[in-house]
Amino acid sequence: MPARTTRKTCSSSTVRRWRTASSNSWTGSMPATRRPRPLRQNRVMARRHRLALYAGSLLSLGALLPPVSGFADRRLSLHMLLEMLLLALFVPLLAYGAGALRRLPLAVRVHPVIGIVALNVVLFGSQLPAVMDRSSNNPPFQEATLIAFIGGAFLFWWPIVRPGGLSAIAKIGYLMVAGVPPTIPGITLALSHHLFYQAYRSLEDQQLAGLMLFGTAKFALVFGTFVILWRMLTPDPEPPDWNDRPADTGDVPPAAPAWLRRLDEELPTEPSRERIPVGARR
Repeated sequence: MPARTTRKTCSSSTVRRWRTASSNSWTGSMPATRRPRPLRQNRVMARRHRLALYAGSLLSLGALLPPVSGFADRRLSLHMLLEMLLLALFVPLLAYGAGALRRLPLAVRVHPVIGIVALNVVLFGSQLPAVMDRSSNNPPFQEATLIAFIGGAFLFWWPIVRPGGLSAIAKIGYLMVAGVPPTIPGITLALSHHLFYQAYRSLEDQQLAGLMLFGTAKFALVFGTFVILWRMLTPDPEPPDWNDRPADTGDVPPAAPAWLRRLDEELPTEPSRERIPVGARR
């Protein structure tokens, strides 16, 4: 008759069992997870994305209005200011808010090379003398160039603000690489000694526009890197919850083992020993 074998189980205070969200059974082999973000914090995060989406959409649409584009067309520096506001403020807000629209086909991944190429195409193309001279005399063509500029800027910012996109180090490298090409037309216009555009006949205004282009490229690089480093160094106690509802995960085990928590406890008092005189030991 074969001997009966029994299975031994090892129980330790360092292993605690908890209930998972997908099963009602108790298990002790799953890794520890963080507590879900409360519902009110989820709503605050969703509200922040909605505000950015509304602000970016309204500002981008406002830049396309004929009164705004017509006023910016008076001077080259004003035209450059409008484009730099779209590049560094309006479109980033639009892309950041669109990152929360996960049900729309905006979650498609845009390769960083495509984003850099799209930005440089619209940035260099909008500064060509033939394009600038024609847009100053043709309002529909000017609106088309601004729409193309917004589209290229959106493709540039999307790999950075898209949820689950590039890592923090990759974002910094992305900004460093993308910040180099725009400095070429900026320095060219800022240090120019002759006019490039027939529609704008002021050399000082042309140099000012070049300084705006050069300064905006460096500002976007430095500010974006600072924000990314700030988020890297700031601890994230809880992961974001995009479902905007509380997750029912049940009991969550502690992150530290039991033996580590016992190190913080007070030591037990030792029993007092009776002192014996030296002479009594003999």
